[in-house]
Amino acid sequence: MTEQILTKPAQADSPRARSKLVIVLISMVILVVAFGIVWMQSAKYEPLTVGKEAPDFSLPNLEGQTVQLSDFRGKVVFLNFWATWCKPCREEMPSMEVLYKNFEHDDFVVLAVSIDRVTTKKDIPPFVKSMNLTFPILVDSWGQTDKRYKLMGVPETYIIDQQGILREKVIGPRDWTILDNLHTITTLLKKQPKSLQVVPAT
Repeated sequence: MTEQILTKPAQADSPRARSKLVIVLISMVILVVAFGIVWMQSAKYEPLTVGKEAPDFSLPNLEGQTVQLSDFRGKVVFLNFWATWCKPCREEMPSMEVLYKNFEHDDFVVLAVSIDRVTTKKDIPPFVKSMNLTFPILVDSWGQTDKRYKLMGVPETYIIDQQGILREKVIGPRDWTILDNLHTITTLLKKQPKSLQVVPAT
């Protein structure tokens, strides 16, 4: 009689204990999944940092030829993101042209990636012509590079070394005729120019 009285509560508590255990396990799974989602989302927007390999890409130039970033290994790459509707980009472009003309024979390349979408893509050639730009222009109308480079806006510039490693990231426009702004480039090229020569537009 005593044994029956003692065992009944234990039998009654057993389903409750299992139920609590299931609830705890489900809660833990939900927490893990939620943490994973938050981590993935944060990684998605984590900016590309100096010292990491620059993400590769393939984009068409204005002639329709495909250009791949990794094709320029062995050269210092000045990778600039811009758009025709961006006023600071327009202000920065002349100094980029001067930079390109001064270093184009020194294992140095400028790649200017337009992020103009389909609606403004037609404005790129007239823009380039009006600015007398001679460095390579690439077109990314579908936003292929946006996520890879975690772009926050334009202009943005990435200085990439001969091994494809990001060495400097510049947010916003810069006057590339000012020598203090060229420290990373000249260091990678092992050149210390006294001044940049302004090449007349042809």
